[in-house]
Amino acid sequence: MSRPFATSQPLEQAWQRNVLFAVEVLDAVTLERLSDGLAVKAEGLHGRPVVNTSGIFVWLAEDIAPLQKVTIDPQRLPYERFELPKAQVQQAPAKNVVELRPRADYPFTAGTSGLRGALIETRPAPSERPTPVAGAEVRLAWLDDDGVTWRDASTAAITGAAGDFVAALRFAPAQVPRLDPGGALSVRVVATRGGVTRAAAALALPLGRVADPSTFPHLPADPNPLIFAWDELTP
Repeated sequence: MSRPFATSQPLEQAWQRNVLFAVEVLDAVTLERLSDGLAVKAEGLHGRPVVNTSGIFVWLAEDIAPLQKVTIDPQRLPYERFELPKAQVQQAPAKNVVELRPRADYPFTAGTSGLRGALIETRPAPSERPTPVAGAEVRLAWLDDDGVTWRDASTAAITGAAGDFVAALRFAPAQVPRLDPGGALSVRVVATRGGVTRAAAALALPLGRVADPSTFPHLPADPNPLIFAWDELTP
């Protein structure tokens, strides 16, 4: 997910005069700023970015016409690779803000609500292997405290080659989810592929925990409650 936008907060005064554009990279789960361990490039430009004292990637003034796109390669960090098209790059004094999506191996800190799962085409016969759905966007939707409204999480994931994903929730200060008597959230997995969006049945997700199959001992082990079949999801 990316959300480039103009901000009223200026870059450091010393940089303002010579800045072409700037990119702030955030962890989509924690909103912490990221600068170490990333390979950030503006394809087509001669200059390389410098990281200012705030941890923002800054390109100094040159002709922007040859720019093709900005790429962010997380290398060994547990995030998805990201590309920002030229048409979405905003020049200074605007700041481009990019939130890197977590990969399935992302190490969550205590207190995070989410789940690790997989998306497949259809549930196979016992003797067959499932066909994974790769490259789909997956996010959680959570039930509002009004008990009626389902709200999409602000963060999303992309399924890997094995259909695996990790989906997490991040609540804004004014957002209040509905909790059941046991303190669990009502969530459902929402998947989008080829412009089509479908949702799974609701699950009771423990608050402040990243769930795996062992979280749901009351559900049958087969099918695995965190393996979602595309043909079982509903529009």
